[in-house]
Amino acid sequence: MATKNGKVVLITGANKGLGKEIGRQLGALGYTVLLSARNEKAGKAAAAELVAQGYDAHTVRLDVTNPDDIGSLVGYIETTFAKLDVLVNNAGIALEWDGRPTDADKVRRTLEVNLIAPFAITEALVPLLMRSDDARVINHSSMLGSIGNAENAWDQVATFMAVGYSTSKAGLNMLTVMQSRTLASKGIAVAAAHPGWVKTDLGTQAAPMEVDQGARTVVNLVTIARDQFPHGQLLHEGKRIPW
Repeated sequence: MATKNGKVVLITGANKGLGKEIGRQLGALGYTVLLSARNEKAGKAAAAELVAQGYDAHTVRLDVTNPDDIGSLVGYIETTFAKLDVLVNNAGIALEWDGRPTDADKVRRTLEVNLIAPFAITEALVPLLMRSDDARVINHSSMLGSIGNAENAWDQVATFMAVGYSTSKAGLNMLTVMQSRTLASKGIAVAAAHPGWVKTDLGTQAAPMEVDQGARTVVNLVTIARDQFPHGQLLHEGKRIPW
């Protein structure tokens, strides 16, 4: 059993892929890990897997677009843990790589999950984060939301860009900068992470990075010393990515 460090981390969309792996790595470091999942059965299976490995893991059902679920999440954390030290906004979707044209509905749904949900969830959890002496919010973003890359390296990134996905991540990057400023006075540090192209359901098996590698950027942002935390920046493996 990993020695607990007294810190509680919530990871959204964590029943598989990067979310679960981030939970596994943080569990090994002694964090109490709360894995949220839209599918309650899948969430319980993921948490049970981590518990079997000796980690302190829990699950809660959460559709990140459902205000009632967000309210229930806050109540659950309040009752069970009384505080939250780290929020990892990991849940995300990519609907546009299905071989069919992008339409307004895909863009709207993508923005709802990838941008509006992280805003709503963070806002709802601010009171619990303020009870931590080292509160952090990590938004899982992407270099595909980097306007600098789109402007300066279009030929290299064009085949990967999609209106809904890239726009949602560009918006998440801006949200990260704004949150890092507006939440600083509440003692909450905020940054964004680009995991890389990772072998997940979203990244496909064509990706060059394994899941454990992709999880490391977030894990580093969660565990890095507070005085070294890259406030309001987008990072990949410790290196800053231009907005």
